[in-house]
Amino acid sequence: MGIERGEGFVLRVRDFAESDVIVTLFTEQWGKRTGIAKGARRFKSRLGGVFDLLNRVEVVFYAKAQLDLISQGALISGYPRLKSSLNTVVSALSVGKLLERLLPLHQREDAPYALFAEYLGRMEEGTSPAEQMAVAAMLKIVAVLGHRPQFTACVRCGSTSGPFVFVPERGGVMCTRCEQRGIDISRGLALSLNALIDRPLSRAGIIHLKPDEIALARDMLDAYVRELVGAPRGMMKV
Repeated sequence: MGIERGEGFVLRVRDFAESDVIVTLFTEQWGKRTGIAKGARRFKSRLGGVFDLLNRVEVVFYAKAQLDLISQGALISGYPRLKSSLNTVVSALSVGKLLERLLPLHQREDAPYALFAEYLGRMEEGTSPAEQMAVAAMLKIVAVLGHRPQFTACVRCGSTSGPFVFVPERGGVMCTRCEQRGIDISRGLALSLNALIDRPLSRAGIIHLKPDEIALARDMLDAYVRELVGAPRGMMKV
């Protein structure tokens, strides 16, 4: 392992020691990596402001098995328009949080990286509905990471007629003849969420979801991701 240079997105930042920060990055070449940026919190540090959440950055680091040593960092994009809206930044942070929890360490993930870059770019443009785009991005990321939820038919019997409940531990919807416990979901919403996975992000706004449907989709994603990562209830909110 030696000195590496590349770019990525800031997913998580934690203060460490007196003036250091521990940064979790989603890099283009090496996937998720965590490194320590020494002195980044000092007043005159050249790294000040570089490692804000969601920033796209270029870094130079010494690669290690566990905690990399970040020696240099430069801002590529801070997405100022995205961050000027509380609603938009909260939605974007939820997508970043999902990536931080689901991505394996040190494994290149081209499809999720491209999705996240496109998502942040569209949010910076300010022309897409923030909350619905976040739901679409999270569903697509979960799917390309190999955990696509089943929304079109009961995962046990294959019925498409419903009524349905979403059962996180089974990875999708089940008809109420097969399972009574779960999150109630209409067939219409289930099909809409399935369409959000299949459609490109550029067309996510064409599918109209009501505010209560977006909230329900977020609850289902929260429960599903908690199941995937084995987190206790309340510890994983995306």
